Amino acid sequence: MNRLCTHLLAALLIGMPFIGAKAQDLMSDTWVGTDALGRHMPTSKEVGSLKKDKARTVGIFYVTWHTQDLHNRSGIADVSKVLQADPEARINGNSPAWPGGMGSWHWGEPEYGYFLSRDKYVIRHDMSMLTDAGVDVLIFDVTNAVCYYDEWDTILETMEQMKKEGNTVPKICFWAYNGPVITTIQNVYEKYYKKEKYRDLWFYWGGKPLLLCNMRPDLDANGGGVTNPNPNFDADAVTNTANPHYGNTDYTEKNYKFYTREVTDFFTMRNMWWGYYEWGGKRYVGTEDNWTFGLQMNDKSVADLSPKQLASTHQGRLEECSVTPAQHPISITGKSWRRQTSEPKLNQYDEPDSAFVPWLGKTVKNPSGYGIYFQDRWDEAIQADPDFLYLNDWNEWTAGKYPIGKAPGSDADGPQEFLGRKNNTFFFVDQYNAEFNRTIEPARGQYTDNYYMQMAENIRRYKGARPIPVNHGFTPIRFDGNLNDWQNVTTKYLDTRFDTFHRDHDGYSGLHFVNNSGRNDIVESKVAFNAANVFFYVQTSAALSPCTDHNWMLLLIDADCNSKTGWYGYDFIVNYNVKNSSQTTLMRYSAKEKQWKAVAVISYRMKGNEMEIAVPRKLLGLLGNKATFDFKWADNPQNLKDPISLCTDGDTAPNRRFNYRCIWTR
Repeated sequence: MNRLCTHLLAALLIGMPFIGAKAQDLMSDTWVGTDALGRHMPTSKEVGSLKKDKARTVGIFYVTWHTQDLHNRSGIADVSKVLQADPEARINGNSPAWPGGMGSWHWGEPEYGYFLSRDKYVIRHDMSMLTDAGVDVLIFDVTNAVCYYDEWDTILETMEQMKKEGNTVPKICFWAYNGPVITTIQNVYEKYYKKEKYRDLWFYWGGKPLLLCNMRPDLDANGGGVTNPNPNFDADAVTNTANPHYGNTDYTEKNYKFYTREVTDFFTMRNMWWGYYEWGGKRYVGTEDNWTFGLQMNDKSVADLSPKQLASTHQGRLEECSVTPAQHPISITGKSWRRQTSEPKLNQYDEPDSAFVPWLGKTVKNPSGYGIYFQDRWDEAIQADPDFLYLNDWNEWTAGKYPIGKAPGSDADGPQEFLGRKNNTFFFVDQYNAEFNRTIEPARGQYTDNYYMQMAENIRRYKGARPIPVNHGFTPIRFDGNLNDWQNVTTKYLDTRFDTFHRDHDGYSGLHFVNNSGRNDIVESKVAFNAANVFFYVQTSAALSPCTDHNWMLLLIDADCNSKTGWYGYDFIVNYNVKNSSQTTLMRYSAKEKQWKAVAVISYRMKGNEMEIAVPRKLLGLLGNKATFDFKWADNPQNLKDPISLCTDGDTAPNRRFNYRCIWTR
């Protein structure tokens, strides 16, 4: 066998053990981090240990309507860009700034661009982000009786592949409500559940798969009167006593009146709709088995309810609460709305100029990114402490633009004004701009990943968190390149496997996205101390690439655990200037010069998919019998502009803004 084949076989054998591996617990609830607003990710010291008195579940609305055919649409429809180009367009729907022929509009640009729902690169990042944050279940959208089978299959197949690779992913369930909801649910049941497809991804509640639906199918948001055709209607079963389905209304009625017996027997079913005080002539929010996906907080009857009164109940338990970043533009309840102040005055871009931020204790300009409404809802939900927290939403992004006075998609009467303006010629319902949307997925520009980090922070407050592992004593590391002695170090810092997946997929309106920056897939790290050095170990899923590569295997160190010092908290960096195959550079960030400055040449060793680095403790200021610092590995970020640079290219361990915290005691 020639040398090239030997190297290729070695690389394949290194990666093979991870395929089909048991899912590892990344212990992401022990990761630390700071968002763009300076909010710190709480640890178990702040939120308490993982709560074990009952199960606490977090679900999130996951939208799949960014279908492949939208690639063929001409022009990008982004409300934020329209209003920046022509502020008067917020009133005049006929402004040239509004491109014609658009069925839906983005409120802003997603971090990964105007993606489509079958983009596996985006799916993988979504699953990783949501799992890291502590989300347990995705709620797939069937609320308008549209089944996105192609999108669902791609997502579910990708999730199963990630599980085979040793990753943890959320479970899934479906939520249907409007239109022929009985027929829609029957079709979903027969396609997936009856055939036991993707069974290992089903989410169970009360011992059965959970189904969120309309338990009054004669009444929906469009007023009711919907016909539910029976796809299994058997005319022979109506009269033929020998027919096995004779007398079974699941087969003998042309149109369903209610859900079939096999559906009602199979699922745990919960009604779910918006948190109105009354719906369909009956009390709704806070009542038995009536879940909500948001709260009508601009209604005083709802706003006056206590946190526990806002929770849905089931047999005396507080079962479900909903948490959303905002409400609707129609109700003028955006991301900066509060009970005490309502919606702040809007500027020429239909965004508030300023608002008071309670957690900051002061008034800020451009408050939409501060999560004011979001935090109020979190505080209420955590105080109520239900069994299930429903978040709305992750990735809806788009909404329709409708003529004023007409209900969406019909000739029925609709809103007569928009954002309090009676001279508007149009209105939006669910999403509109940076202030009026419910999206948690990171946005490009705007407020980046503030809402994602805020979600992760509050999930920890709801569930608790495990203590950060502690390293004890000196460890004899020979530093000879064999790396076998690292087996004696038991504290591991783990990362998502195979998150270096390359991107090559269509986007909205003729866009095509390519990202081949994934290179070294970082899966495991360790740290060890002796009297003179702190040693770092890293392992990748396949053989490491050459050390001459761009931004190769960077090690970022926050030596003082202070996000306000250094480069966004990182005081030191290793491998930003690699000397050769055994020597690299330790550099320190100079705030005065705004650049990395060399401190010393240090040694490293690598073999196959492993590497170790020795850094003198005195250079990091980590002397004495105790040390605490944060660190992160990053491979192939295209630049080091800001922390988001570490989120969109290559691989980082841990993911995104998070850091590992090393606590060591002699």
